[in-house]
Amino acid sequence: MQLTGTGPDSYEQYQVPSVFEPLARMFLARMALRPGERVLDVACGTGIVARLAAPLLGPAGSIIGTDLNAGMLEVARRHQPSGGAHVEWRQGDAMALPFPDAGFDVALCQQGLQFFPERAGALREMRRVLRPGGRVGLCVWRGIEHSPCHLAIAAALRRHLGPDLAARFEAPFDFGDGEALRDAMAAAGFRDIVIEVATVTRRLLPPAESIPGLLASTPIGPDVAALDGGTRDAIIAEAAEALTAYHDARGMTVPQPTHIALGTA
Repeated sequence: MQLTGTGPDSYEQYQVPSVFEPLARMFLARMALRPGERVLDVACGTGIVARLAAPLLGPAGSIIGTDLNAGMLEVARRHQPSGGAHVEWRQGDAMALPFPDAGFDVALCQQGLQFFPERAGALREMRRVLRPGGRVGLCVWRGIEHSPCHLAIAAALRRHLGPDLAARFEAPFDFGDGEALRDAMAAAGFRDIVIEVATVTRRLLPPAESIPGLLASTPIGPDVAALDGGTRDAIIAEAAEALTAYHDARGMTVPQPTHIALGTA
């Protein structure tokens, strides 16, 4: 599912600070990157993982961030890291990565695998481009029932707009079974697989601002923007009420658990 129009900018403004930057820090702490390594960031989005990895790899390291969405890469280029490893942004399909065999020490994919139409092929491609003994790291959200913010918004969307639009919003949670993830990695040839559940704390502005911002940064953003004001306000109000337990002085603080999977090529 692709973000279009202003979607990539909304993603960088709303999603990255609230969840994807803290998640990337948690993810990279587990990867233990080493100076000088060659890293591929698959489905890099607007580049937060690559930006945070650059200083860990130092000037002798290198990173290529690849994504199918040209708009996301355009935003990534505007936020180029100022130090550490050289970072290059390249458009590419995760199921046919435009890189030679064994060209990387590490392959990373933060919240991208669940969107690929052929996950097994994407995992095989990640293994292909890793040197023997190279490392893969994947972040994949658990099922939506574990993510209160998205669950509340999805329920409001379903009531007002029907199941199809709600299902599109729920797409990031479509691969939430940890054992299915383990099996897919093993089938692609990865070994020494370790999968853990980790929870990132999502800190959000008050619902009247954070819920519209979150919706704008998803593939259904244009659909929501086209709604009449009454319907849109009703969706926001219902989701905010369902999240009352998570309200605080600054807005909302909501847990969002993910699987973090590590393996060796």
